[in-house]
Amino acid sequence: MPTRRELGMHEMWCGADTSGEPVWHVLTPDKSSTLCGVDKEEDSPRRHTTDRHCFSCMQSFQAVVASR
Repeated sequence: MPTRRELGMHEMWCGADTSGEPVWHVLTPDKSSTLCGVDKEEDSPRRHTTDRHCFSCMQSFQAVVASR
């Protein structure tokens, strides 16, 4: 069975938006950055307080899914 990395799976990561508020981003398959270009750092300590998602990441993820 192929691994997540082999399948190019995307994962969610809670970082900050441009105002510093916690927001869920979509990571690139190599897990080094987000689909909107934010470098991955440590998870936001306030990740449990938000259900907001990065609009740019979600648009990019939708395009990736639609192209498969």
